[in-house]
Amino acid sequence: MRLLNTRMLIGMTVIFIGCIVSGIFLSHQFISPSLCRNLSCVSIPGISSYRLKEMYTDTEAAYRALYASGTRYIRIEAQPTNAADAQKQLDASIIRMKALFEKAPAPYPGDISDTIVCDPSFAPRYETVKLPDGTNARYFVGYLNNRMTFGSCSQNQAVYKGIMMFMYCPANSLTLRVELIAPTKEFTAHEQEITQQMITMLCGKSN
Repeated sequence: MRLLNTRMLIGMTVIFIGCIVSGIFLSHQFISPSLCRNLSCVSIPGISSYRLKEMYTDTEAAYRALYASGTRYIRIEAQPTNAADAQKQLDASIIRMKALFEKAPAPYPGDISDTIVCDPSFAPRYETVKLPDGTNARYFVGYLNNRMTFGSCSQNQAVYKGIMMFMYCPANSLTLRVELIAPTKEFTAHEQEITQQMITMLCGKSN
C-alpha cells in the first residue's frame, strides 16, 4: 500500500511539473509580445493557408521564421527600426544581395580567368514597386538551392525559385524581408500569380 501511494505521489508530481512547463510554453506563445507571430506583421493574399514550419528567432529584437503551405514557403525576417535608419538598412541589404552575383576577383587569379561569373540567366532580377498601402518595396526574383539559399548559378542547383522583398513598415516601425518560395517548376508555371501575391502585400500589425 505504501509503495502504491509513493508511485501515485510520483505520478502526480510529474503531471504537476508537466503542467507548469506547458503553461510557461503557452504563455510565451500566446501572451508574450512578438514582432510578427503568425505572420501578423504582413498581409498577403492566401496567407491564411500557411502554417509555421520552423521558428528561428522570436524576441523583442528580431523575428525569423519559415511558414509552409503545401510545396510553397514564406520565410520572413522582421526587425524594429526607426525611420531614420530604415533606408540605410534596406540599402545595405540590397547591396549585399547584388554583390552575390557581381563579378569578383577569384581566390587564385590565373591566365585563364580572374573573375567569378554567374550565368546571366540565373542572376536575380531586381525590381521596385509601390505597394497598395503606399509602402515602397524592392525585390529580387531568383533561384535558390536545396537549402533554400539564394545564389544558385546553374540548373542543377536551382531547386527552388522565389521572390525576396525588402520593405519598411512605418506603422509598426519594422524593416521586413519577406520571401515567397516554391519549387522551380511550380514557380515558373505560376510566376504571375506568385508575383501578384507579393506586390499586393500590405503592412500588418505586430502582436
